[in-house]
Amino acid sequence: MQLRNLLWATSKHDVYLMQNYSVMHWSSLLRKGKEVLNVAKPIVPNLKRQSQQLSRVQISTMAVKENLMVAGGFQGELICKYINQPGVAFSTKVTTDDNAITNAVDVYLNPSGAMRVMAANNDAQIRVFDAEAFSTLNRFSFDWSVNNTSVSPNGKLLAVLGDNTDCLIADAQSGKVTGTLEGHLDYSFASAWHPDGNILATGNQDTICRLWDVRKPSQSLAVLKGRMGAIRALKFTSDG
Repeated sequence: MQLRNLLWATSKHDVYLMQNYSVMHWSSLLRKGKEVLNVAKPIVPNLKRQSQQLSRVQISTMAVKENLMVAGGFQGELICKYINQPGVAFSTKVTTDDNAITNAVDVYLNPSGAMRVMAANNDAQIRVFDAEAFSTLNRFSFDWSVNNTSVSPNGKLLAVLGDNTDCLIADAQSGKVTGTLEGHLDYSFASAWHPDGNILATGNQDTICRLWDVRKPSQSLAVLKGRMGAIRALKFTSDG
């Protein structure tokens, strides 16, 4: 089993993490935890028309942004819950393919400010959902399993990484590939955008983190390496 994003900090005081079959919220100010979601029990979503009822989900990845918690499962599940509302808003299986692990989920704002949910899957597809009705808006297909995606701060560019040595840069609205970042030697698992929207960091199984200026994609700006092992999570700090 690969180490995935099962820990998410929304502030310096608030952390969301997996504990057995529960997603917990830990507050360092209150010094206590609270269960946010229990996936060992049957999940009956509030939006029943768009959703599927799920039971005993093994969570593979999660993200918490904009008051929305999104979790993916090892059988292609996707669960969405508003932190300040009871119950689960939406749940479904995005695919029934064999080995259809939801490898990464993200919550972001598109250029017009509408909130979106993105799920990257082992079936080589990325799916984009509206974060209100949870209808499927887009589906982008690739030639290899997608391990990680990240959308630029302005909502226009999409970094796509997976079982390939290259990182693809695509239009976040259409999925059209506009650039390729070449330099890693193995499969990639992590990416993060600098707040300026021009610098992208990628983390790879080759134990190297590369920094790229996506306006000049021919070669990486910097190569960060050391005794880090495979890099499976990246984040720019608030001070850049």
